[in-house]
Amino acid sequence: MNQKINRYDYLDNIKWILTIIVILHHAAGVAGGKPVGYNLPSVEPSMVYQYDLLLLFQGINQSYFMSLFFFISAYFVTSSLERKGQRLFINDKFIRLGIPVLISLVVINPFIDNGFISNFADFFKTGNIDLGVTWFCWTLIVFSIVYSIVVNNKAMVEKRIDSSFPAVWIIIVFAFILIPLNYIFLYLQNVGGYNLMGFRSLGNFPAYIAMFYLGIQAYKYQWLDKLTVKHASVGICMWLFALITVFYLHAINSEYASSSYVLIRGFTAIGMSMFVLYVFKTFFNNNNYWTKRLSRTAFAAYVFQYIALYSVAKIYQPLMTQTPLINFVVVGIPSVIIAFALSGVICKTPKLKEIF
Repeated sequence: MNQKINRYDYLDNIKWILTIIVILHHAAGVAGGKPVGYNLPSVEPSMVYQYDLLLLFQGINQSYFMSLFFFISAYFVTSSLERKGQRLFINDKFIRLGIPVLISLVVINPFIDNGFISNFADFFKTGNIDLGVTWFCWTLIVFSIVYSIVVNNKAMVEKRIDSSFPAVWIIIVFAFILIPLNYIFLYLQNVGGYNLMGFRSLGNFPAYIAMFYLGIQAYKYQWLDKLTVKHASVGICMWLFALITVFYLHAINSEYASSSYVLIRGFTAIGMSMFVLYVFKTFFNNNNYWTKRLSRTAFAAYVFQYIALYSVAKIYQPLMTQTPLINFVVVGIPSVIIAFALSGVICKTPKLKEIF
């Protein structure tokens, strides 16, 4: 018997807020010193220090935001599989996630000067292919298919169980267990490439896999209903402990400094996710006309964000200031607005609205 799942408003709100953060994250790349393919020109030397502030902003985002996306996506996987059955479930994933990947490859990437032919040539030479932001879609397809196969083979589509939230020590031990896995996947990334088989930054994948797994378990055991301020406090402490560890390793020039972000990924992803989930559950578990609109268009805004970022950067480049933080704001805010406005049109377009 199919089971009903509450469509928590706060999870929808987290998704559109995270989408805005992702766009601003990439706007920081456009205005910053880390190459993204269409950066603004470098600023005068006296302002270069602000690049480090933008990198810090990006580092904070990377510590948790894509992991939280995987958690939320996984939370609804079981109910979707139960409702549709394996074949329809997989077909739906290929349509709703696969088509955005194709759009990225043949429309968006060429638009931002990432050549379609050279991208595929690189894939046949090295096994690497740049899927843009839709690497997330491709990864989610693979995760979902693997889960559906495991569930189908073991007859594991189980009823929801009212079970207590994991103890704090279990959460911390789980984060520690991820450390050696992080290094193994980082090694694979260094050997195979940054976009190996379309999976961007393999060093982060243990955290992505873990959060996808935890999302499935959170649905099964109804953990979100039991999330309390204690878990939020533990989560933010885990996140802060991890960041302090990174800063310390860099301060002493440790041999582990360059890979320290991998060392702490389990703590930041799990910790900040618990904190964000509790805060939104407590204070933002409601909706209105605008939040519903933002939630409805968030996925399309995520997929098409590079068009907005590239266009704004090209228009703004002749007018840019020598202050990276100002450039970030000038690029970021219009890009967010344009990405969501474009997604609003896409979500009303026949055929496309069935995907997005």
